[in-house]
Amino acid sequence: MMIESAMGGAMGGPKRGRTRERILDLTLALFNDRSPERVTTAEIARTAGINEGNLYYHFRTKESLVLALFARFEDEAGALADRGAPPSPGEARTYGEFLASWFAIVWRYRFLFRDLLALAAESPSLVEPIRALSGRMRVAVEALVRRMMADGLVVIPEEDLPAILANVWIVSTYWAVYLSLQEGVDRLDDTHLGWGLNQVSSLFRPYLTPSARDALFSASEPGDPPAV
Repeated sequence: MMIESAMGGAMGGPKRGRTRERILDLTLALFNDRSPERVTTAEIARTAGINEGNLYYHFRTKESLVLALFARFEDEAGALADRGAPPSPGEARTYGEFLASWFAIVWRYRFLFRDLLALAAESPSLVEPIRALSGRMRVAVEALVRRMMADGLVVIPEEDLPAILANVWIVSTYWAVYLSLQEGVDRLDDTHLGWGLNQVSSLFRPYLTPSARDALFSASEPGDPPAV
């Protein structure tokens, strides 16, 4: 995704790079907390301890901040998709680790999912990159599931596979938004990751072999959200 011009040009040395990354870190926290439409550039500058002119030096518009954060997300998600399934027959735990990594990325950039429709309306240039990345991740998820089938961890009839894949994608992508909006969770810990993994694992429950079922499901029940 080419966003250099939207972000106001290339970096101007190490110090500018550090300031730019700090602005992005703080902006991500603000966007996750209240959504981009409720955060002003003045607030971002104040939180970063700089004036708006300095903020403009790094990012000319709020949209450029959104695009820069999406580029971060794209890099992390793309690296995970490229990693894909284990290169050799893996244990059920290995596949759970892949899903846990995806869950953590979604939570870190949850405003992108929670506010997707509003972002698409305000930043039309995001629509195609989001669609492309979504397709790339869905291919990675399908490869993962088919590898689980090949490793004998799940037995899924071919006619059931499209629905399973769609539901795995939906749950694994929007579980963090559900916890944020429905359960009031604003800080993620291992308990929440375990709960999210159990939601996906529950989709596989009818198809798991006994050994895989023991490895994939934790002691908590998938239908019970963790306490806030």
